[in-house]
Amino acid sequence: MRINMLGRTGWVVGLGIVGISAASAQPCDVDDYITKAIGIEEPWLENAAYLFAQVDNNGSPQSITLAPEIEARFSDRVGMELDLPTFTAVEPLGSGPSAFGPVAAGIKVAALHSCDMSNGRATLLTGEVEGQYWANPRPAVLPGQGNSVTAQVMWAQLWYPWFTEGEAGYTQRVGSGVTSGWFVNTSLGRALNIAFAVQLEVEADNQLVLDNGRRGIEGSVLPQVGYHLSQQWLLAVGEQAAFQQDTAQPQWSTWMMVERDFA
Repeated sequence: MRINMLGRTGWVVGLGIVGISAASAQPCDVDDYITKAIGIEEPWLENAAYLFAQVDNNGSPQSITLAPEIEARFSDRVGMELDLPTFTAVEPLGSGPSAFGPVAAGIKVAALHSCDMSNGRATLLTGEVEGQYWANPRPAVLPGQGNSVTAQVMWAQLWYPWFTEGEAGYTQRVGSGVTSGWFVNTSLGRALNIAFAVQLEVEADNQLVLDNGRRGIEGSVLPQVGYHLSQQWLLAVGEQAAFQQDTAQPQWSTWMMVERDFA
């Protein structure tokens, strides 16, 4: 699930990496070394469930968006992602319209999962094709939501205690509501100990349409802290500043991610 800074399209993420070691053809498990960035799709294959929450901190009333996600691993090379419908409500409740967002599903294929865990090293590269469907034909209900197909690559590199993650791809709209265009999202993180990790995530895309009808650039910066409650549970919290071309002030929002990893 990619998180787009104004809550338009989400494709979001956690913890628990299972893959293939290119050298030994054995599982590549780096759960204890990499903490997943909130807004970057994971390049590993796993069985896990997520709940993402976004609170819009700009003005009053504020909006709250909840986004559940399920990941499934079919084999050492193939997995899937299922983004369940998001729910957006205005706080305080009843002060504005609430709405359910689209559903999305994707197939993930691991191209390279190379691990040397004895030295704290790993390289992961995965491709995904995902389709998004929204039954509500009214773009004004949730601006930026609609039907689309996205192709992307995701990667991660570990030099413990440092690690980096990223994704890049292209979204093609199908009908109205979504703007076609490229996106790239990357992060740099560091494990502080076995429980805590910090990470800085930066995103950019050209899916902004300016007032004059021309294409513009938008992006976001999302510093975050991850806390591993246990091997199965991860909690991450971050504060996001989103920027748009021709707009002077950033848009602020608070993100939270809860992950439950299943073996």
